[in-house]
Amino acid sequence: MEYIFANPDDLSKWLEVAADVGEIMRVPDMYKNAEFIEYAERKLEQNNAIMAYDGYNKKCAGFIGFSRSNNSIGWLGVIKAYRNRGIGSKLLVAAINELNRRKRITVNTYPDNYPPGKPARKLYFSHGFEEATGDIFIHDGLEMVELELLKELEY
Repeated sequence: MEYIFANPDDLSKWLEVAADVGEIMRVPDMYKNAEFIEYAERKLEQNNAIMAYDGYNKKCAGFIGFSRSNNSIGWLGVIKAYRNRGIGSKLLVAAINELNRRKRITVNTYPDNYPPGKPARKLYFSHGFEEATGDIFIHDGLEMVELELLKELEY
């Protein structure tokens, strides 16, 4: 598996991942949502997206989008056939390594009461993220919580 910076030519690969994870993320049509497509295009143009690429099978396995300016993780998805292989973990580490470890790093994810989101929460917690306040908030009509990574860790 290769972990490489994605470029604008990789948009269709990112949208394939979005189509695969849309149900879990509670946005089944994410891959054709204009706002999401604009987000992905922006991240690709800004060099703020990393792709897990299976060179052997010539397939994209997952994507992570992040923001250097906000010091945050914005989107993470791994195609079902590639889950539970450590790919999400490697994507997360790659993105964290692009952010400022001397400052607070944030990610919005699912509250504990959303069972399909438990693997994402477990991934973030295993990398040192903690709930910022524990308060549930609504973003684009979906319940979310903010997690934060405060301590500087070596990866």
